[in-house]
Amino acid sequence: MRLLFFTLAYTFFSLSLIAQNSTYVYLDDDSTINCYLKIVPENQKIKGIVIRDYSSLPDINKKSPYKIGDLIVQNGFVMLYATTSNVFPEMGYTDTPAILLDEIVNEVIVAHNIPRQNIFIGGMSSSGTRALQYTRFCAQGKSKYGIKIKGAFVNDPPLDFERFYFSAKNNGKNFTDGMAWEAELMMKIFPEHLGTPEENLEKYRSRSIYSQFAKDGGNAIYFKNTPIILFHEPDMDWWEKERGCSYYDINSFDITGFADQLSKLGNSDVSLVTTSGKGFEKGERKCHSWSIVDEDFLMQWIMDRVD
Repeated sequence: MRLLFFTLAYTFFSLSLIAQNSTYVYLDDDSTINCYLKIVPENQKIKGIVIRDYSSLPDINKKSPYKIGDLIVQNGFVMLYATTSNVFPEMGYTDTPAILLDEIVNEVIVAHNIPRQNIFIGGMSSSGTRALQYTRFCAQGKSKYGIKIKGAFVNDPPLDFERFYFSAKNNGKNFTDGMAWEAELMMKIFPEHLGTPEENLEKYRSRSIYSQFAKDGGNAIYFKNTPIILFHEPDMDWWEKERGCSYYDINSFDITGFADQLSKLGNSDVSLVTTSGKGFEKGERKCHSWSIVDEDFLMQWIMDRVD
């Protein structure tokens, strides 16, 4: 059953009024999965599409502290928010979310005659992992519609499930606050979806975006031709004092290794953005936050890669 909800929204940018049409689409009776929100710029040529896959759709009636969605629409792109799994944290333990996203992306591309050469995807944390899982899915030739990702942008995503598992298992007792909660959660999630590395190491490496100990970084090989920008804030003074963890326990360990491996594989369009003192949420210090991203810089990064 397909349900549609329309909202006509107007946003003010640089003394000009940008019209945009927002539509929620639910492809199943279950409104928590296989659904999407598309925000389409009006009265201008559509340059491409930017995709973000979440565990739930955002509410456009609530003001966001961030502007990247508005910048994307302002610059002539369709902004597509999808929910292909309501499991948290969904990080691509199987191809099922990617298969659902493939259908959604193609449906929106066809509906709005979006140039297929300008498809970008990104995300924060596990949403960033999902973005790279779909990028890999397409690079492996699995897209039913031949979709290829022009560029991917990610902020502090976990990439190496093997490293993540052993960090939680061996060091979780030292963690505090959100890190302690996350370690406890992942010691349930990983065995449920992947077993344990001791029992099924190959499954961990086959589902990871990057594997430190696998040849050529494991699945990193599928990203050697894709422009990628990675943001992270490895403030070890904060991570150690406030979360009780070492460099091995944070996503920067994966991110820097992944970026280095991509360069070794010949990818000449890999950008690693390492910030300092940028991470805050609601006035509180937090390195694992979208606030570390310079959104104008990111928008320009996307624009520079448009055909």
